[in-house]
Amino acid sequence: MGFGLHTGWAIEGSIGSKVKIDASYLSPHVNLASRLEAATKQYRVPLLMSEQFVSGLTGSVQTTCRRVDSVTFKGSNEPMKIFHQDVEPFDPNGPKPDNYADLLAATSWRNEAELDGANVDVSFIIKSLQSKKTLDVREVYDQAFNAYLDGKWGRCKVLCHLWLERFPSDAVMHVLVEYLMKHNFQCPQGWQGFHALREK
Repeated sequence: MGFGLHTGWAIEGSIGSKVKIDASYLSPHVNLASRLEAATKQYRVPLLMSEQFVSGLTGSVQTTCRRVDSVTFKGSNEPMKIFHQDVEPFDPNGPKPDNYADLLAATSWRNEAELDGANVDVSFIIKSLQSKKTLDVREVYDQAFNAYLDGKWGRCKVLCHLWLERFPSDAVMHVLVEYLMKHNFQCPQGWQGFHALREK
């Protein structure tokens, strides 16, 4: 079971007959909440939230939410950043997915030239991932996600690899890497920092 959380206006009305009457809500925001709920299956998480919803949360709760993707949903042309809440700390000993070896192999760099081109200080990133400070760890994920949005997919690839080595059970990262693999880690021409999510 998945949950999608969004906020916005809606019109409430009663529909039915003399025998049975139900309340109904009409609004594009209701549809977006439904799309978010459906997308939890694709992103393999129990909860997805819109940026609009997250912006209304307290600061302490916002620190537990991280960006999952930037997408447009069917029926809308407006890109939306979607979020997941990490209730528990990242687990370095969590179960690995069946395709874990493929994910690691795909994100491995071929040579030092590729690593240099990614502009990643590997030793510093590894140290940050091993930190007991959640903000230090989250900063690495944010760097990877920003590289994805900015079209710097070579840099994103290296950061994803280091993240997966440390946190092999992170489903959010699995989905991101699998999307990048479909494009062979080559940013599409005309990339604007989001993609269409067409599945209902």
